[in-house]
Amino acid sequence: MAAKMMISLLLGVLALTDAFSLSKTLGDHMVLQRDTPATVWGFAASGTVVTTTFQGIAYKSVADSTGTWRQKLPPQPATANAQSITFASSDGGSGALNDVLFGDVHICSGQSNMQFTLLSNAGVPNVSLELSAANKYPLIRLFTVGQGTSSPKPLTDLATVEQLWSVASNSSVGVGGWTAFSAVCWFTYRDVFDALGGTVPFGLISNNWGGTPIQHWSSPDALKVCNGSTDSTLWNAMVNPYTVGPMAVRTAIWYQGEANVGQALYYDCQFPAMIADWRAKLPGLSTFGFVQIAACSTCYGVTPAAGDLRQSQLSPVWALPKIAFAISNDLVVPWSDPADIHPTNKQGVSTRLAAQMLEIEYGVDTIHSYPLYAGATTSTQGTQVTVTVALTGCAKGCYVLPETWPASTPAGAFAGWEIQVNDANGSWLNATATPTADGQGLVLTVTAPSTGLAAVATAYGRASWPITAAYNSNGLPVVAWCYTLDGRICYKVPELALPEEKANVYDHVFEG
Repeated sequence: MAAKMMISLLLGVLALTDAFSLSKTLGDHMVLQRDTPATVWGFAASGTVVTTTFQGIAYKSVADSTGTWRQKLPPQPATANAQSITFASSDGGSGALNDVLFGDVHICSGQSNMQFTLLSNAGVPNVSLELSAANKYPLIRLFTVGQGTSSPKPLTDLATVEQLWSVASNSSVGVGGWTAFSAVCWFTYRDVFDALGGTVPFGLISNNWGGTPIQHWSSPDALKVCNGSTDSTLWNAMVNPYTVGPMAVRTAIWYQGEANVGQALYYDCQFPAMIADWRAKLPGLSTFGFVQIAACSTCYGVTPAAGDLRQSQLSPVWALPKIAFAISNDLVVPWSDPADIHPTNKQGVSTRLAAQMLEIEYGVDTIHSYPLYAGATTSTQGTQVTVTVALTGCAKGCYVLPETWPASTPAGAFAGWEIQVNDANGSWLNATATPTADGQGLVLTVTAPSTGLAAVATAYGRASWPITAAYNSNGLPVVAWCYTLDGRICYKVPELALPEEKANVYDHVFEG
């Protein structure tokens, strides 16, 4: 009897597997990518003929040997007019997608700071007003992938869904707790939507899992690039199902890295490798934006592990086209506890990220470039060691805030400006900083313990809780760095890297 019951259950599973169905990535109220042959797809027994009817025209497809059927639709312009798509299979199955809009589809992924909703912890600033305002955006649609499944093998469909495709409203944006909807995803693309005039529908896919490293989100193909592990469990369960159609998308944003602190050299390789792989497997994916991990006074262990990870997050900026990013270090207080790894001011960082997404993807001039390290020269007079750092992105000039950090800050804490000198210990010394005469750089100065010493490297803001002390004329912070005077990133130099970073040396195929 038990054997017969088991056979019956197995036959039931097989029957369910062979039955006609739509991919769980699709649904009523969804947005399909405009201006491209968007694909709708699902599953049925091999050989099943599926008729898709759209705008009065019937299209036929056949389920392949894997039991997957796909149908490309003719390219559509952006439209707020709801469309319906119906399906009928030769085995008697049927389905429909109603209230479908055509616009831009965007994916938001990462770990807990991307998962963080408007109502997580104490909520984002002005949460009641933000939730009320969400009712004004019926052309933005939301979907949240569930966190119930990870898989050692690629899945063809989502096993769990937290939030079906929904029209944006106070209830769908603010489901509650840590469930839905991603605050950074919502605020970033709401700002982009508004800046574009509020007429192009947006479909936002929140796809994240707290506490997860980049390895979980990288496919086996991407992991091979950097000789990483084959632990693609979240790629398999939460991203691969979107490649089955595949779903056409336009952009993606990423807030992750906390789980990889101490692996800067590996992240330097894996992050651009993952982005390139996502682009290869998700058609149309263009601009990819990310948020540097936030300042936190007690979260990241040994200094300067967090600062090195932040710098490694910049590797795609040098390696790949169309990369946007946002700095979050100076946006933590007064909204959050300095010891909280989840800063609540998601609006501030989203505004910064949206501005770069607008400029890079949509060609909107937002004047939103950050000042970046571009090289350095040095001189020594007696015990005074001076390094002049060139910056790009200062606009009309970079400036330094007065009284930037306490005089009691210990040398080597990497809170602010530091210069490493070539004494026997390779000492790091706290430095002062002033703008160059033309405002396009910074002059760092230290008093060395003895004459005859020269600068070896410079660092700024490399700590877990760095002090943001310099900005450009547009109010954007100078991006933290650590470079040797010959232009090498500190975590790539064995004598300057942390033990954890030395233990994660992989073939480096992307040069920043």
